[in-house]
Amino acid sequence: MKASVTVKSVELGEYRIEYASQGAGPAMIMLHGSDKRENWRVWEPLMTLSSEYSLVIPDLVGFGGSSVSGETPDYKVQARVLHEMMERLGIPRAILVGTGWGGQVALEVAINWSQNVEDLVLISSSYDKAQLPRLDSVRRPTLIIWAEDDLVAQLKAGYVLRDSIKTSRLEVLGDAAKNPRHDFTVAHKLERYRSEEIISLIRGFLSSPSGKVAEPPELEPELKGLAMKSGKELKE
Repeated sequence: MKASVTVKSVELGEYRIEYASQGAGPAMIMLHGSDKRENWRVWEPLMTLSSEYSLVIPDLVGFGGSSVSGETPDYKVQARVLHEMMERLGIPRAILVGTGWGGQVALEVAINWSQNVEDLVLISSSYDKAQLPRLDSVRRPTLIIWAEDDLVAQLKAGYVLRDSIKTSRLEVLGDAAKNPRHDFTVAHKLERYRSEEIISLIRGFLSSPSGKVAEPPELEPELKGLAMKSGKELKE
């Protein structure tokens, strides 16, 4: 029988975090985006993953049932609070899944506490330019998922993340907002509107994370020729 969702809260210094949990197995922490209306429920379409993983889904500080202050803490504070939450709940390592701003928070955790991160899944993730030079140190298998027609975080951002995280794989979905009943932001909310594909990609990736990581992309023939020429000149 499928386990029911349990909602609890944990006090972490000045903040109180409400979180939902479901399932059993390796820990998977799921982080929502920056829309003020968002909370753990945005992940309900993906909660069938609880058949294989122990899902822990917090409301970030300033969202949902968690502490609401005058100003929402930035991603660095959110990452620190999340790490403290992992320690308090006795989660030594977890798969981090983040969408939008939640992906940025997940990246910050991986940068600062990589020993506590098993794998990363980034869905239409935002990032701070200051994070990019530090992503080379992450070295955790990372799945990056993007919609080709995402106008909130354009696809080029997905390629930037792929090139910055050397142990990553980028999966690009076809147009997600082509249904005229939906507005363009649908392509940025893949966990809700393309949930079956997202679940399939996550399961496939996590079946063998290290084996699924893509090799560095092949250079275009003309660029490869220039690179070979440059290398030859250096030797001479």
